[in-house]
Amino acid sequence: MKYTYITSKEMTLVDKVAVESGLPILTMMEKAGENLANFVLKLKPKRVFIFYGKGNNGGGGITAGRFLKKRGIEVIIIPAEKRQKKNVYYQIKRLGVKPSKIKDFNPSSGDIIIDALLGYNIKGNPKKNYSVLIKKINESKKKKTKIVSLDIPTGINPNTGKKYLSYVRYDYVLTLALPKTGLRKLKNVYLANIGIHKKVYDILKIKIDNYFKKENIIKIS
Repeated sequence: MKYTYITSKEMTLVDKVAVESGLPILTMMEKAGENLANFVLKLKPKRVFIFYGKGNNGGGGITAGRFLKKRGIEVIIIPAEKRQKKNVYYQIKRLGVKPSKIKDFNPSSGDIIIDALLGYNIKGNPKKNYSVLIKKINESKKKKTKIVSLDIPTGINPNTGKKYLSYVRYDYVLTLALPKTGLRKLKNVYLANIGIHKKVYDILKIKIDNYFKKENIIKIS
């Protein structure tokens, strides 16, 4: 099957029109988190570490943590910034897990790391606090952990696929709604349904097929 790839600018418009059409951001975040949790569960994690930023990408990662916690998985969350936007703070309260510090990050074999630091709005090389966390995430691979990036690996340009100085060396990517153009040449990329109706794409004249006719997560590369 051929998939439609879109730019970050186009994805911004998709989100905007979806909200205007009656699909709240929190509803999309809930669907993204549920699908991310289901994806991670198939990897049979011992523990899950969630690295998150202050935006909606971070909110999706935290939401996944709530679904994982309900399934009996130990969830540890590590923030990139002290202050969080409203949607992320709301999801942290629902999760009921106190954020940990990077010094408490002690991964071991069988653990899963969720990279929910920066989403498709990334602009340039990740800043200092993000680059420190990216380094820690990448070092964990020596301990046989698996890294799942939400929407796009942090530090990779969503439009061109360019790798910045600091980028997450992912094992899997679970991208949302439609794949971003920067993911074309990446491997182990999966696409997740977040409930955006076809009429949204029709309004924006973006041609798509019914990718989620049989399941909510599909492998595209």
